[in-house]
Amino acid sequence: MARGLALMFSGARLRQARSQSAHGALSAAELGDRVGASKAQILAYESGRRVPDPPRIRRLAEALGVHPLQLANQNGFENWELADLRRANGLRASDLCEQLGLKLHSYRRLETQGLTAEGRYGLTPRLAAVLGVSMRALERHIGNVPAVRQRLDEVGGTVTALLERHLAPSRTDVPEAADEPVKEIAACYARPAATVVRILRQETRALRERRRRQAVEAAAAYYGPTAEQQQRARRRMENEDAQIGQLIASLPQRMDVFFRAQLSPESWETLCRLHLARSDERTLSLLSPLLAGNTALTPMVRPVPGTAAEHQGSLYDIARDGQHHYVNFKNWYEALYPWVEDSLRHSARLTTASNPPEQIWLRQCFAQSQTILFSFDGILCKLFADNVRSVSGQLAQVADSLHLRPESSSTADPVALLRSVVDCGSPDQIRYLDGVLTTYETNAARHAEPLPGAAQLLGALSRGPWRLAVVTDHASAAVQTFLAHLGPGRESVPQLGVFGRPTDPRLMKPHPHAVALATSRLGGDRARTLLIGESLADALAARAAGVQFIGVATHQRHARMLKEAGATNVVNTLATLLAAVSRLNESHE
Repeated sequence: MARGLALMFSGARLRQARSQSAHGALSAAELGDRVGASKAQILAYESGRRVPDPPRIRRLAEALGVHPLQLANQNGFENWELADLRRANGLRASDLCEQLGLKLHSYRRLETQGLTAEGRYGLTPRLAAVLGVSMRALERHIGNVPAVRQRLDEVGGTVTALLERHLAPSRTDVPEAADEPVKEIAACYARPAATVVRILRQETRALRERRRRQAVEAAAAYYGPTAEQQQRARRRMENEDAQIGQLIASLPQRMDVFFRAQLSPESWETLCRLHLARSDERTLSLLSPLLAGNTALTPMVRPVPGTAAEHQGSLYDIARDGQHHYVNFKNWYEALYPWVEDSLRHSARLTTASNPPEQIWLRQCFAQSQTILFSFDGILCKLFADNVRSVSGQLAQVADSLHLRPESSSTADPVALLRSVVDCGSPDQIRYLDGVLTTYETNAARHAEPLPGAAQLLGALSRGPWRLAVVTDHASAAVQTFLAHLGPGRESVPQLGVFGRPTDPRLMKPHPHAVALATSRLGGDRARTLLIGESLADALAARAAGVQFIGVATHQRHARMLKEAGATNVVNTLATLLAAVSRLNESHE
């Protein structure tokens, strides 16, 4: 053990932590007094001449206000086994047994063989929490144990042969618990054959469906109408074949990981409900009491930012480890705990009855957003209303007087007309035409009426935590003029950032420039930014900038156009958005 600790403990890190202690720099003698050691011992630890035993590592970390792993030598960390990780955490095997409620021989079996007993639910999630690492990091260390690597090698050939036999073109059956290969696999994992066969059946059906798709692509690869289509089908066929091979090869390890982390039916149902809640605070508040004392879910959940949970532990959401576990093993849990899936479907029906699906995903979309951007014309107002063709005609005459010939003389969109001449004029000419258009836009903005629900939606959002801005191809002056007369006598309207037409019209939407600029200036994360727009250019700009998009389309043809551009979230009125935001605000009050 001393030699192993010598490789893992870092005297240099101890010296650094002592000089930068949260309690102020400590002398070697002062640190020794706090941990029951002499000054000479502390200096010997720091010089590498001696290595503290695990309990003293933990006492040193506590005295310095750091995690024990911060005193570890990180060189070779990826090659550590579970025992190495435990010792670097300053823990003896008996310490872990006490915290996990295990008998010593049960823990030793996990540490030396990577095996857990049937019915010992959620062991690795709890162990990861105690050792201060993610579940995936913990599994890497367990995977370094020689007995685990040997087991995976032994199981791999049996699993591959079994699946390939059942995936043969003439076979339609699935593995049975009485099959000898199934019994061999079950014995390797110390699990009943009835448990293992359910997982193998699930994998067999999923792989058989992939083989069917592969056969379809193979037919297209050989008999497609054109050489190009045959080539695309061949690539898809090869990709499907590679994925099938990867899934078969990885199955032994996936089963190994699953049996160590397997949750009880009750914990699995709670994790599913957390996944489905998706930041719906009202639902999370009902689920959070279920987490009290459920240590198996500790690393799989996290306090919701900005709630009392961060201090009182009252409100939780699913964490990355939990999401990873849910996605990877959902199908297996459905095979092992079918009654849980029935319970979730029943709850979903009740939830849908009181919450239309549209409202559920809208609330989720707003709840996950930090920054909300609005398009201007068509969302907040109709800038030129019925006068748009007249304005386009006048702007076309100005362009003609500048000897700028638009690509299309029939466009009814003044902004599109400006864009169409940008490459056939000098910078001065384009600036002049832009100034004329700005004058038209600003004059129109003085009289533009907000579209139904626009002022109310802005007011509702102002009462929430969101950063708000307008991103438009119209002039900033026009937007500011409109907003100036929107507030008095109406719903309370917040101060909005305004990101109007860029100096270079080529950077107008669908170019992502304005959306990216607004997100950057407001200090937001693109993954948590939402653009609300109504045009094809809005949808394309959002996709190019990597932000979420909600389209507003009053007609089916308009909605179809947005969806064809990749907009999956489309509503027909701002009132729908207002209802979702109002419901969210109510849940925070």
